[in-house]
Amino acid sequence: METQRLAEAQEAIRAIGTKKALPGLLKLVEANDDPVSLWIIDAGDKLRISDEIGLRFIRWHSALDFKWLGERGFEVLGTNAAPAAEALGKLLNKKFPDEENERLHILVIERCLESIGKPAEPVICRTLTNSNPEIRQWAIDQLASVTDDVEVYIARIKPRLQDSSDAVRGTAVDAIGIQTSAPELAVPLLISALKDFAVSANAANALGNFGTNALVAFPILTNLVEHGDTNVAGAALKTLIVIAPEQSLPILTNCIARGKPDTGGALESLRDVAPDKALYIILDRFQSPDLSARRFAFRLLCRYPMAPKIESAMQTAAADSDSVVAERAKKVLTEKYQREHPLESQFLDDPSYEGKRLGEWLKMHDSDGFLSQDATNAIQHLGTNAIPALLQRLTYVQQPFGLRAWNVNMDGVRGLIALGEHAVPALPKLQTLMDSTNQNTVLYAMVSALGPGSNAIPVLVKGLTNQFADVRSEAAHHLTESIADRFPEHRKEIISLLVKLLNDPDPDVRQSVRGDLDEIESAMSAKGGIK
Repeated sequence: METQRLAEAQEAIRAIGTKKALPGLLKLVEANDDPVSLWIIDAGDKLRISDEIGLRFIRWHSALDFKWLGERGFEVLGTNAAPAAEALGKLLNKKFPDEENERLHILVIERCLESIGKPAEPVICRTLTNSNPEIRQWAIDQLASVTDDVEVYIARIKPRLQDSSDAVRGTAVDAIGIQTSAPELAVPLLISALKDFAVSANAANALGNFGTNALVAFPILTNLVEHGDTNVAGAALKTLIVIAPEQSLPILTNCIARGKPDTGGALESLRDVAPDKALYIILDRFQSPDLSARRFAFRLLCRYPMAPKIESAMQTAAADSDSVVAERAKKVLTEKYQREHPLESQFLDDPSYEGKRLGEWLKMHDSDGFLSQDATNAIQHLGTNAIPALLQRLTYVQQPFGLRAWNVNMDGVRGLIALGEHAVPALPKLQTLMDSTNQNTVLYAMVSALGPGSNAIPVLVKGLTNQFADVRSEAAHHLTESIADRFPEHRKEIISLLVKLLNDPDPDVRQSVRGDLDEIESAMSAKGGIK
């Protein structure tokens, strides 16, 4: 995977030359595991002295390892490996005692043929009649990339519509369904495939790709909506909406009223082709007592521009009994509010330094996400003048629903820490915020207090008895890491405070505090104890 080594390997293989390289590559891709190799791999793994990927003392290649090495060689040679195409085609018929090895062998050979590309076209054509249905499926898909003429391609895969395998017939239908440049050839075949129960849903979906060119299928699709099973009826209804939205609208409304078949896909398609006609249905579905119907309608509603009617529905959604719908609606309305009230307009009292407002400095980060040195210097020059704006950011919530604004809050935290000793006047306010009922606010306030060093101790001590376990744990950690390590004179005081938390009701807090005490003990031992 190293670019330079890969380039060297490619150059080497090309330098060896196709004539000399191909026999070796073919030998690699048809490698078989012998009993001795299997025993060495198994014994080496048990004795922990060897494995296949070289993480131990010895690397012993399995047959699969060799096969993938050969595949990489074909990838390098590309079309230059064309002389090996016939041999690779024969290797597709190789049988293995176990299904897994056979499947992996086939995958490798298919990848080699894909690398050869156009020159492998005759071989790929022949695999359309391979005894393995999975190979026939691969051939249908791969043939599309090596056949230049759509008419020739459709003619080649048309017989597979009568294949004995449902999966192969489905792949053929799907492949024909994307040949939209030849509707005169594809649509009749897809209409015929509607009669095949195993692939009728595929065919119904595929006809939707042809738009009005598939109108000839309207009567058959209408019949499938009425009499087909759930999947087929749903696919047919969706395609009807795509090819003829006006004529299909009564059918859709009737299906919604009956609750049969699944109308989600059709309603989504109607929103795409005729959004105005879909809107009144979506709004009606949004009033449904059925939660799944309401959620689906809401997702479609989110795709509309925020017109008054949509905004009114969003306001209703914000009070929905379902928290998923309500929270998402609040976010949508909040985003609208933020677009109309840019963040900069909400911090007009920001102080400035060297022609840049505080908000601009706060957005200047280094590669690790911390404030850049220039930003830190600027904030320290602003000094206590920056405190009101930083506290405003720390407690900021997004209107109109008071959603948290992590990026803005963290700007306040970073700024207060950057102030260092200049942040001392902010400590009383931060200590007050420690009484908040919002855990995030408490954590932000506590971390912000670390800038002035040991002056933060009263705030951190308050955190030790906070109602939130995470806050208690973080307070203990910061007392250990940010205070005890930097200010050894406070270690005894901190140890006595932490010892009390060893009886905390939360087991995670107790475990965390034990780790903090061990850390302090290690530091004391390394420095000869507390002086």
